Order: sequence, then structure tokens, then C-alpha cells
Amino acid sequence: MSVQNLDRAVAVIGMACRFPGARDVDEYWSNLLEGKHFLDRLDESALRGRGVPRDRYAREGYVGVSGAVDGVEHFDSSFFGIAPAEADTLDPQHRLFLEEAVHALEDAGWAGRAAGRRVGVFCGSGENRYGRLVPEPEEAAGSHRRMSDTPAMLPLRVSYHLDLRGPSVFVSTLCSTGLTAVHLARQSMLAGDCDIALVGAVSVQLPHEHGYVAPQSAVLSPDGVLRPFDRDASGTVPGSGVGVVVLRPLAAALRDGDRIHAVLHGTAVNNDGSGRQSFAAPSVVGQRDVILAALADARVDARSIGYVEAHGTGTALGDPIELAALREAREQAGADNPCAIGAVKSSIGHLDTAAGMAGLIKAVLCVREGVLPATVNHRELLPSADLGGSGLHVNTRRRPWPDLGQQRYAAVSALGVGGTNAHVVIGRHVAASGPGAVEDGAPQVLPLSARSTESFHRLRERLADALAGGPDRPCADVARTLQDGRMPRELRRAWVASTLSELSAQVKDETDPVAAGPLDAAVDLGTSVSPDPSLADRIPALRTALEHPDQAGRAFLLGRAALEELDALGVRFAALIAHGAGEYLAAAFAGALDQDVALRCAVRHEAIRAVVQEGGDLSVAEEYLAAVTDDLRAHPPTSPDCALRSLSLGETVSAGRVPSVDHFLDVAQTSVMPDGPATFPAGAVDLVGALSSWENWLTLAARCWERGADLDWTRLRGGSPRTVGLPLYPFEARRHWAINSPAQTAAEPPAPLAPMPAAVAEQDVPAVVVAIWESVLGVQDIEPDADFFALGGHSLVAAQISARLWERLGVRVPLGDLLDAGTPQGMADLVRELKASSELYGRLTTSHRADQTESFEL
Repeated sequence: MSVQNLDRAVAVIGMACRFPGARDVDEYWSNLLEGKHFLDRLDESALRGRGVPRDRYAREGYVGVSGAVDGVEHFDSSFFGIAPAEADTLDPQHRLFLEEAVHALEDAGWAGRAAGRRVGVFCGSGENRYGRLVPEPEEAAGSHRRMSDTPAMLPLRVSYHLDLRGPSVFVSTLCSTGLTAVHLARQSMLAGDCDIALVGAVSVQLPHEHGYVAPQSAVLSPDGVLRPFDRDASGTVPGSGVGVVVLRPLAAALRDGDRIHAVLHGTAVNNDGSGRQSFAAPSVVGQRDVILAALADARVDARSIGYVEAHGTGTALGDPIELAALREAREQAGADNPCAIGAVKSSIGHLDTAAGMAGLIKAVLCVREGVLPATVNHRELLPSADLGGSGLHVNTRRRPWPDLGQQRYAAVSALGVGGTNAHVVIGRHVAASGPGAVEDGAPQVLPLSARSTESFHRLRERLADALAGGPDRPCADVARTLQDGRMPRELRRAWVASTLSELSAQVKDETDPVAAGPLDAAVDLGTSVSPDPSLADRIPALRTALEHPDQAGRAFLLGRAALEELDALGVRFAALIAHGAGEYLAAAFAGALDQDVALRCAVRHEAIRAVVQEGGDLSVAEEYLAAVTDDLRAHPPTSPDCALRSLSLGETVSAGRVPSVDHFLDVAQTSVMPDGPATFPAGAVDLVGALSSWENWLTLAARCWERGADLDWTRLRGGSPRTVGLPLYPFEARRHWAINSPAQTAAEPPAPLAPMPAAVAEQDVPAVVVAIWESVLGVQDIEPDADFFALGGHSLVAAQISARLWERLGVRVPLGDLLDAGTPQGMADLVRELKASSELYGRLTTSHRADQTESFEL
């Protein structure tokens, strides 16, 4: 694709959303194509069923229309490592945004590689209405809640939980927040502050399950119908939603094979200043100027814009001014060609801070798919609008993109109360060629993981359905998307396949995933292996190893090459389980023996075995043993990086402990003893056996990944695979809602923990600590060795625990010491120590005061 300002163009590589009637982007687009609105109209029975009191819905001006998103009370707290008690009080806007941020990164193919990188977060939210409805926290939790309730915490929370290292910026310009965030993110990337940007906005209206009151002469629609630019328009309808996009410089996205939904060519933001009727009133001049500024920034001819996704609130003041500004901008730019106008608010309501994101995602889909959905509820243009000769017209039916004989360009407007206007220009991306050059039929590793078994199988089933019913695409593209595009979680499975049909059959297997954990390798040089030529081509050290003149030397060097390649892939072994000559290799790789010394010892070890097995001259074997002894004494061992388990001796040398010379001398002595094949533990990966073929090597890598290895996937891939669309993570719908009903405006705070009698507390401090943990974290049945941070704990939660310990046990525990303790048992031990120290100090000071009193009286 030819782009005039490639150095300033930004690709939209990922999208995610939750809007009224739509749980994802595909459903959103399907709804738009249907040409319907997805606002719930509630009768009296439905309102009562949702807990709306009669005195509310019977009020004059009450409109029973709701633009709610489904599942706003649900959140997968364990996925993000947030304690359930904290999740219960967390602003649902933050919860929605966190989940959709993950989905957007997955759609972009970056969820698995964004952590630790310069990914910026630019986002905004509405005010935290939820915080006013939940119970007041107890004093110990008050400061934490007050900080957590702040809307500006949103980008910081996203950056923390997803480990994103770029700028983290909260944006708030009311209705134009989303597009303003897009503008700031683009500027940040162009300035070099970040390499990728996660951008979005969220708004949840509460109470969200029912309607609103529309006072006369206000901006809210009295009949619950939003009619953009229509003669009968009477106001807007509020709605809730979240939209997130992932942006990346176009040149980088093209280079790395990212899937590009559309190209962001230009953006602009300004403010109306005081040149308007009032603070809340819009301005033709301000809106016109921001349109012209965005066109100039994009370096796009205004006549090439075929569609404008307008703000279109359906209000008597806003709509005429917006159309006038569009007309003036086009006149000044010399454009009079046909240009369609649309406004998605008539379908899903006005999403406040998220309104611009709803418009942007719709426009991206329009240019990508080449279809313009109908603008719902528009019948006749409002009389005050004069569009004659401008080419502008409201699109009232679904139709193909207008053929202008050139690239597809669209524009999007978002206009905030208070005067901040934002406008962006986007264009269609046309791929220059087909899929990247990937070796045809080459096997690939296809990983899948989840936080829970239930989520894993839901994801596995969705993937199976997508492979069976989706478009034909290279297996390598699917592999790359699963490898780089998904966050590796604790429960894992990986398959090796060459075709999608082969993968589809394997994915249907309902075997439960494997829990990540310590990884052991079996190191045995007694098996003669000749590496597959294709494997030797990919790992040059294998070919070098084959040049060694001695068979045992070749086996040693092959094993070392395999271990070094696994290390380069990112595999870290907890233990190397070795037998015979393989024990020298294991020790050398772990850093306990010099590589050359280990090679000589391994060769001599196998030479001794050969003499003994063939009934040769034992004096030769003794000479070899003497040489091994001299070598080991001249080059004593050092501490290994991982545990070394000797099958020959039945001993284990733990990581960090220096093995004695005698340990390896004892290994050498076993070479003169007849033995059979070594029996390795079932869980240890077969290192040498994996060298027989490239597919076996990939299977070894897959097993290592299942046990928790963080692999460098690029070393296992050939060609230039690209990101493709695959099912997104199915978050668990766990209810986290501290409001009992929609009508409730306050709730009773939870009862504090009852004081424990001193005698009981003295005897069972661990029980007190566990009870405090369960109350503060909201987790039941906590074990004494449970990890504080794994349960969602952090310093602010620890401060609450510290306050509770003082209330219950009368012990002040320094926060740093409390965090270091890490488990209930550790905290209980710490409390006992502090309590004992305090009592001892008390006795000593009491005795000292008594002594002083006696002396004074004498």
C-alpha cells in the first residue's frame, strides 16, 4: 500500500469493545449491519423485576429505556491477581476496561509479548458512581479505597496489571475523551515515547439497569429515541460501554506482519474557547477548525473522504452546529463530492466518555469491510440544516462504500461538553501481498493456556470451532498468533501440527491442561543419536558436534548443543537428572564443572565402560580412572545453577551448593560396574531423544512450555508468519457487586471481626491471622502456607492487615516485615516474636522502675 506520510501514519492493529447489545467487535458489527437499535425499552413489569421502586418510574418525565452493557457486575479477578474483596469495591469501569484491554492486545497479536515493553496507555473513564453506592469501608481500608476510587487510577492500574512500561496517561475531556486519547497516543508514538499504544475509554451509567428522568428543555430524549440530525430529534439517550484499540506506527506493523484493521492518517484536538453562547454550548468555528487541522495533518484531500462518523447526539443545539461545521470545513477545503454521514448513538445511545471509541471502531469496520450501515431513526433532515451543494447526506440504508475511484477514507468526530473537539482521519489498509513466505507443511508449536481449567476448555472449544468453520490460513500464522498474541497463564497445553486439519483434530482432545511447575531434564549419553539433517541446519552447533572424532565426545557435544539451544529458547531447568557420562555434561551445563574437563571425563568414562563390557585390559581402565581423578582434583567443582540429580549414585546436589570432588570420583567409579539402561522419572523431558527429528524437537519445546518455560518463539518459527483473528480469552464471570439492588443507594458496612479473647489469641495466633486474611482479601479456606501476593495482596492490603493485627492482638507490625513474611504462618511467627519482645521489654522496664523507686525511698 502506498502511503504519502508513512512516517506519520499509525496502524490500528487491535480492537475490543463491549457496547449495548454487543459483547465483542464482531457482534457490534453484526448489529450495525442489521440496522436496529439495541437500547432496552422496559415496561412496568420489567422495571419492577429489576428492582426499580415505583416512586421512581412513576415520576413525571421518567423514560424506561436503558443502554446498559451485559455483565457489568462480573469480573475475572483471579486472572489479574486482584483479591476478591478488593474486586468487589473496584469501579466496574476499571474492571471492564482491564478485560477489554487484554482482548484488544490479543486481537492485535501482542498480549503475549507486551509485558515489559514500551506500551503506552492512554484512556479515560466516567465519574465513579459505583463508589457512592458501595458500603463505606472501615477506617483501615479507607485510604486505600479513596485512592482506588479515583478515576485517574485507570491507566495506572492497566499498566501495573499488564506490566506495560510506556506512558500511562489519564484523559478526561468528557464526551470527546476517547478520540482525545487517540490523538495523544499518536503524538506520543511519533515523539518516540512509546512503541505501541493501548487507547480507549469506558463509561458505566449507574444505576445501569433501568431508565432515566428527562426534565423538560434538557438534552435527554423524552421518548427514549435518539434521532441524529432528524426533524423530530428531541434529545439524546444515555448508554454504557467500553472501547479499546491498539495503535502502532504503520511502518513497524508492516515490517512485523501485524494484522492491520485500518490506518490512522491524521488527528487534531482543539477547544472552542469563549467564542460560543455558554460554557456548555458548541461552536461552529471550533469544530470546523479541528476538521481542517486533522485533514492537514493527514495530508489527505477532503474530496477523498467518503464517510464521516459524526458525534450526532440528536439534540436541538448540537446537531445543527455540527452539520454547519462540516459544511464550512468542506467548503474551505474545496470538497463538494458525495459524502455520507452516520451516527452510531442512535443504535447504542450516547456513551459519554466512550462515545468517540464507539464511533472510531465503527468507522474502522466501515473502511475495512467497505460497507456503510444505516443510521437508525433518521427519517428527514432537520429543517435548520442546509446541506445543499455540500455533497453531505445522512446515510439511511445499508449500502456498499461509495466508489470514488480511490482509497477509502473516513473521518470521525467527537465533541465534548466544555468545548474540546477531536477529529481523526482513517483509511483502509490494502495488504501488499499474501501470507509471508512460510515453509509449506512445516510442523508448528501451537500453545494454549488459561487461568482455570474451565476457561481453558471453553477457549479450546472455541478454537476448535474457529479452525473448523473459519477461513483457510497457514498453520504458521495460527501458531504465531497463539504464541505471541496470548498471555501465557498457569494451566497449559501445546500441540505440534503441520496443518490446520491436524491441529483441529488434536484440539478436540478433552485432556485437562498441565499446571506450570518445576521442569526437569533427563541427560543420558548412553543412547546413540544421529540428529535429523533439518535439525542440524537449524542448530549449527549440532553439525559441529558431529565432527568430533570420538563417539562419546560427539554424544557429549550433541547434548551440550541441545541444552544450550534450550537455554537460548528460554528454558530453565529446576534439575538435571543424569546417568553415567551424562552426569559430567549436566554438571558442566549447570556451571559446576569446566566444559573441557567435563568433556574429557565423559569420554574417559565411556572408554572405561567399553573396556569392562568387552573384557579388555583393566589396567587401561585404571589409567583412565587415574586421569579422571587428576583432572577433577586439578579443576575442582563450583556451585551449580540448578539441582544435579545423580541416578548413578542416588544423590542430589542442590542448586548453589558446591559438590565435592569425591562426588564426581564416585560417579567415575560406577563406570567399572555393569549396569542396564537408566530409568528416568516420567516427568523429565527426554533431551537426547528430541534430537532425532525437528518435530520431536518441537515436541520437547512444547513440553517445556507446558511446564512454565517462557520461550523465544521466533527461534522456532520459519518464514514470516502473520497475525490472524482467533478466539479471545473467555474470562470467568464471577460476580463482584457490592450493591444489592439497582435502587439501593447505600449498603450496610460489613461487621468487623469480633475481638478474640487474649488467652485464645495467645494460643492460636495463626487462626487469628488466617481470619484477618480471609476478611481483608475476601478469600475463603486460606492455608497457612498460602502466598500473600498470589492471592492478590499488595502493600495497601498489607496496611489493612497490619491495622487488624493491632486491633485484635495489640501488636504493631512494621509493613516491610509483614510483606517479607509472605504467608499466614510467617505473619503469625512474626507476631509471636514481636509480642514476646514487647512483653519482655515490658517486664524489664517495670522491674527497672521498681528498682528506681526503692532507691529513692531509701
